[in-house]
Amino acid sequence: MARLACCLVLISLCLCLVLEPAFAAKKGHKTRKVKSAKHIAPASAPFPSAIQTEQALIQQLCQDTRKSKLCRKIVQGERVALEPVAEAKIAIDIATSMASRVGAYMSTQLKTNRVKILSRGFVKVCKFNYDNAIVDLNLSYINFESNTKKAIESLKQAEIKIGFCVNSLKSASKNAEIPPVHEANKVIQSLIKAAEFVAKKQTH
Repeated sequence: MARLACCLVLISLCLCLVLEPAFAAKKGHKTRKVKSAKHIAPASAPFPSAIQTEQALIQQLCQDTRKSKLCRKIVQGERVALEPVAEAKIAIDIATSMASRVGAYMSTQLKTNRVKILSRGFVKVCKFNYDNAIVDLNLSYINFESNTKKAIESLKQAEIKIGFCVNSLKSASKNAEIPPVHEANKVIQSLIKAAEFVAKKQTH
């Protein structure tokens, strides 16, 4: 579970470059610059700037989660002894953080002329479903330990709504030119499935 979630998060890191500025704009403040820890890199160390960028992206992705320090440790690949339930809840938390950024990104795109007129309706449907999926993800997090069956139902509802977004963008075909959303959909769906797997095991 931990390895799966970690791999999915690493895939998602590249999305933050696109999604984070939009998220900050929606909140009404400038994107906070993350200072990388100063270190002297060996002469043979490849692409030090890429390493610093990755650290900043990890910071951005985890800053809105309930346990940001723990999130950063897991994403960075540190060995953390956690029960499956705790790992599943972090996966839900990260999925929620990503979904918030995707929703903000779509809102920003709709305010510009980047989304073609023929695609606007489909993107609005996608945005609406994302907003509702975030509610379901939060409910699943809250109920994960106290009411596992309700948490599973909320996860299923979130998965269905993200699926509606996928289908909506497919209907828009090439008119909806927002590839980051397509990639985010895949990552969020995978994180939901990972959490759902743990939840189902808890009920047996």
